[in-house]
Amino acid sequence: MKIITEEQIDEAALCLRNGGLVAFPTETVYGLGANALDPVAVAGIFEAKKRPSFDPLIVHISDISQLSQLFSNPVDPLVYTLASEFMPGPLTIVHRKSALVPELVTSGMENVAVRMPAHAIAHKLIKLSGVPVAAPSANLFGQLSPTSYKHVAKQQMDIDYLIAGDDAEHLVGIESTVVLVENGTCTILRPGVITAEDISQKLNINVTIASHNHKVGSPGLLNSHYSPRKPLYFYDDNQFELPEGSGLILHTTALHEIKAAKIIYTSHTANLLEVAAHLFTCLHEMEDDTTVTQIYIAPVEEKGVGISVMDRLKKATYQYR
Repeated sequence: MKIITEEQIDEAALCLRNGGLVAFPTETVYGLGANALDPVAVAGIFEAKKRPSFDPLIVHISDISQLSQLFSNPVDPLVYTLASEFMPGPLTIVHRKSALVPELVTSGMENVAVRMPAHAIAHKLIKLSGVPVAAPSANLFGQLSPTSYKHVAKQQMDIDYLIAGDDAEHLVGIESTVVLVENGTCTILRPGVITAEDISQKLNINVTIASHNHKVGSPGLLNSHYSPRKPLYFYDDNQFELPEGSGLILHTTALHEIKAAKIIYTSHTANLLEVAAHLFTCLHEMEDDTTVTQIYIAPVEEKGVGISVMDRLKKATYQYR
């Protein structure tokens, strides 16, 4: 793995075009990219991540015009309406795939997931590569999503390049909202910081949220996603003392003294956007702290962005395994 800066991005773009693997920053989490149109390169992602091949990948683009390449014609007009409002940004659109997209990218399913990242480095890399880029999060399968190049480096995956971006640009901090578009309807498959209310208000349409999935129709739906390497439990406000070696993650300033080995905050004011932005960073900090043997985290109210935060935490905590 060669760690580079934005100044060397041409090397990484050429690597992608020639079938290599590149980890790069986005406004959500770090992605591990390969040429989405090269099935051998895509297979390298699964090998590097130790990721099961039945879990589909998101394809990243640098221009809305690329949607017509990746989606099957006729493309639902709602796809372009959503794209014009929310791309670039943390929204992934799932729609019927074109014959150009390898089966490995979609795990044999008829739909493909596509998004356009808003991060400057990600956009530049994809544009310079000249190809759409398949990219799940740049971590070993089932572990915490990375929001810093240091989080990627510690995974020690067998990849070609890692671009060290500015962590301050990770303004979102959790993976994108994933929506399925079919027959003029919009269904959220995976919640993110773009909520059902955001889409409804912008487009004046009814947006549904998938309550459960009988098969994996979107990235990030498996129950083992987002898990730290240490036990993670939900914290009860009535706990004033935690077991020895416990780390505690809170989202608002504690109103009473709590005995814990370490306490950190995603937010001091319960701001849900701050919680989402700092969630994985705080989990990584606890995971890396040798004084912490188990992690407790306060739940948040399941409304707006809180739905997305709790979606990640329920997949990661022991109570919901």
